[in-house]
Amino acid sequence: MYSMDSVGVTVSKISLIQAYMIIMLSVGLLNHVIIIPLLLSASGRDAWLVVLVVLVFSPLWVVFLNYIIKNMNGKHFKDWLHQHFGLFISLLITGIYSVLIWLIAFISLKDTVTWAIASYLPQTPLVVLTGLTLIACFFAAYQGLPTIAMVSGILLPFVIILGDLVMTANFQFKDYSLLFPLLENGLASVWKGIPYISGGLLELSLLILFQHNLKKKPGFKGLMLVCILLAGLTFGPLTGSIAIFGADEAANQRYPAYEQWRMVRLGEYVEHVDFFSIYQWLSGMFIRISLSIYLIGELWKPYNKWLIMLCSTVLMFGAVFAPISDMVFQQLLSRYYFPSFCFFTATVMSIFVIKILISKRHARSNSQ
Repeated sequence: MYSMDSVGVTVSKISLIQAYMIIMLSVGLLNHVIIIPLLLSASGRDAWLVVLVVLVFSPLWVVFLNYIIKNMNGKHFKDWLHQHFGLFISLLITGIYSVLIWLIAFISLKDTVTWAIASYLPQTPLVVLTGLTLIACFFAAYQGLPTIAMVSGILLPFVIILGDLVMTANFQFKDYSLLFPLLENGLASVWKGIPYISGGLLELSLLILFQHNLKKKPGFKGLMLVCILLAGLTFGPLTGSIAIFGADEAANQRYPAYEQWRMVRLGEYVEHVDFFSIYQWLSGMFIRISLSIYLIGELWKPYNKWLIMLCSTVLMFGAVFAPISDMVFQQLLSRYYFPSFCFFTATVMSIFVIKILISKRHARSNSQ
């Protein structure tokens, strides 16, 4: 299906299922890999309880998200902002979203190359890993959202199959009694972990940035189902890590999801199949970075889209070489990034809903 965008360029649209597959791979990497070590460090054994607590309250913000998308009525995000908030505020919000999306891509890239060098490519130069990754992601983003959607459709089924494999194969090593007792340190550990899992679920709101490219508007049931699945991508490996290694050991691991792959043993003769984790991780990383680069260019239409995408990619390449240790990187994520992302997203979503309600009230008053 094709449509004309705001500058008269023909843009192909993607189905709702394709959009959900993109979200599952993109946000899934965050929930499955990046969040878990932070959550374990903050909440320990109570980390899995944090996921359930946030999930219980998630329908409230999903209602907000569904309401916003419905009232955007397929209009480009930037055009909708300009219509409701004026030029200055729309540029300000667009700029902040651009920075956040760039950070989403950079954090994924930084974490991936750090893991790759530490795990299986210790002698490969950082410039090679970073350069090849960004070239592939930029090419996919330049081809557009339909290309990203098609790649997601190919990658996701195998990611799901491999996830089921590692979960099932490791049942022999799991002791779920290690998930208890809960709240040994009171509710403080629960509060500490809320920003991390909330940040993972709130990324579903990125749908508002490309909802104009969807053939059909998402509904509450579909959004809620995706939200539950995203929470499950954290809950599964999180409880698995605690059940296999114990809360203390799991909290000390840098990549708990990867460590579970190293435990897999199929029968008497098949083991060391952790190379499958490379496929899972790189699939999510590729879609996540490609989507981020695409969205940065999409946000600044009708300016030179490809040049903006290229500049953001080059900036990302240079930022990876900044002298930031992995320990400092983790501290920056836990202290600044996730709390800031949650605060900004929750605040902006609330403002959008209030503005829509006010606009509708004014429209009804004028019509009477």
